[in-house]
Amino acid sequence: MKKAILAATAAFGLAAAASAQVNFDQGVSVNDFVGQAVSADVQVPLALPGRTHTTRDCVRFTFGPEDSGALTQKVYLRSQEYVTECYTTVGPNNQPVQHCSERPGMTWYEYGQIKMADRALLPWEKESFDMCLQGPWLDLYLNAAAYRYSAKRESKPGYTLFTLTSHERTPMKADEDGLSYADFSYADGKYTFKVTDKWAKEYAGENVAIKVELYKDNAVFFDTFKGEKEFSFAAAEGYTMTFAESELTRPEPADPVSGDRGAKKYFLKWGFKRLGVISKDNFVKKDKTPSVEVK
Repeated sequence: MKKAILAATAAFGLAAAASAQVNFDQGVSVNDFVGQAVSADVQVPLALPGRTHTTRDCVRFTFGPEDSGALTQKVYLRSQEYVTECYTTVGPNNQPVQHCSERPGMTWYEYGQIKMADRALLPWEKESFDMCLQGPWLDLYLNAAAYRYSAKRESKPGYTLFTLTSHERTPMKADEDGLSYADFSYADGKYTFKVTDKWAKEYAGENVAIKVELYKDNAVFFDTFKGEKEFSFAAAEGYTMTFAESELTRPEPADPVSGDRGAKKYFLKWGFKRLGVISKDNFVKKDKTPSVEVK
């Protein structure tokens, strides 16, 4: 769920609140302005109060490591109100019949801009915020961030600048491309799997867990799961895993031993997660390896 971090009114009379400090953690809720339709059993035409709804216009801002202290371009946001108007006429058997139509109502517009805080991101980290206008309310939503942020709002009619201030750091998801396949081979009854780490220097002092799942490559039928194992390493530029099929945690019940003669092919499905405080410990699934021949 997106977290609402700031709300601002586009109405002219509220510019006096321009210097207010807003904490993202508190959030702001926006009330929908919905009219309640009234119906009655009538025998003469009766106009009913209109129901309204407003469109929501949003722009996403993305910030990388190079955007520390950056001022974004101004964006134009527009929200349109639509009013549904109904009236009642007398229909067959003297029964009321309601007729409704929709027309444009009020229109709101706002220019918005963000001044990013001076803060440091890791090379793979990207932060993003959505700025949205719905009716007279301008809101800022946090999608992904490496810090807890607060903001100062500076407003004048038709324009709002959000100046962000960073506070304590919060872990983001690990880079999915941080670990890469290097080699998969089989010799002397054991498999060897090698992986490289793009961000070993950044994760120095932390650990990484790599999970492998061995499958028999069946050309006609479904691939057969043979077992799995997880390896843990201190962060380094490369990791080597050597194992026999008998060392894997096998499925229950275990797959029957194949009576096929000749060479068979096997491959790995694998993934990893970071273990430490720099990134979240989300598990990242990677592509399967090429198959190796086992005689």
